[in-house]
Amino acid sequence: MRTPGLPCPPFRWLLLAPAILVGCGRGPEYKAEPDKAAAVIEAALSAWKEGKSCDDLRKLSPPIHVADERWHGGATITSYTIGEGKPFGPSTRFEVTLEGPPPIGTKKATYTVSTQPAISIALGD
Repeated sequence: MRTPGLPCPPFRWLLLAPAILVGCGRGPEYKAEPDKAAAVIEAALSAWKEGKSCDDLRKLSPPIHVADERWHGGATITSYTIGEGKPFGPSTRFEVTLEGPPPIGTKKATYTVSTQPAISIALGD
């Protein structure tokens, strides 16, 4: 029997509580993986130096997604130096010195490398 003024008996809310709590859970918590990120940035910059494109890296398994407009635009590098990685939330940041013909010249850049849930490298300078 329904109580006037209440949409349903109070005990029915208890039956819905588990479903509500499960639906309100947080997603997975990703942590920085500096060693894995260092291997990723090394592999990516080595590929760039060898003349490979960002699209080539995206075709790997697992794919590496690169967000660097210079690389996407066809710039090339002849050498690079990668500094020590520093955790940055669920990612790792690297200070990198790039050398190549114009428009690169000698440039310092900061790359943020994520290894979870997908592998990605983003220019952040």
